[in-house]
Amino acid sequence: MNALDVNFVKRRRLTSPLGLMLFVAGLMAASVVVMDYLDVSDELVRVELKQARTRQPKASPVQRASALPEVPVDTQVIDRVTSQLQLPWDAVLHEIETHTGPTVALLDIEAQGQTRTLRLMGETKTMSDAVAYVGRLRDSSLLDTANLSHHEERQAGSVVVIRFSVDATWKVPS
Repeated sequence: MNALDVNFVKRRRLTSPLGLMLFVAGLMAASVVVMDYLDVSDELVRVELKQARTRQPKASPVQRASALPEVPVDTQVIDRVTSQLQLPWDAVLHEIETHTGPTVALLDIEAQGQTRTLRLMGETKTMSDAVAYVGRLRDSSLLDTANLSHHEERQAGSVVVIRFSVDATWKVPS
């Protein structure tokens, strides 16, 4: 039996001249491909821009403005919207937020500014939490009335919750 020549310390030659030449040739080929790709992508952008320009009809700003339909101005609508925007929405929403405790999950707020009415929909774990929430709303300085208008038990996953709605009106600011 012949002895094996195992020498883990022996240094190997890292590259051969042929391997180095192949590596350089590969780098050159890759750079040519990258340059071609960049040229083609630039040309594609130019063609897309040219197509976009030719598709759009060229109209002067005067023609574009005259092409828009005339919309009649309804001053009553503008006055109504302006009066709606001048209502104390921040104060009312802040008041609702401060009276909503950790036991109440408020789901929806529907507000009618003209009649100053609110419909709040929420969920609690117990009916007593819903009644306590309505009581806190009644004690509010901004709300005139707050009445529990609807409630029902619902299954939310493995937990039974009480979904309720409250109708409220807020006071006219003085």
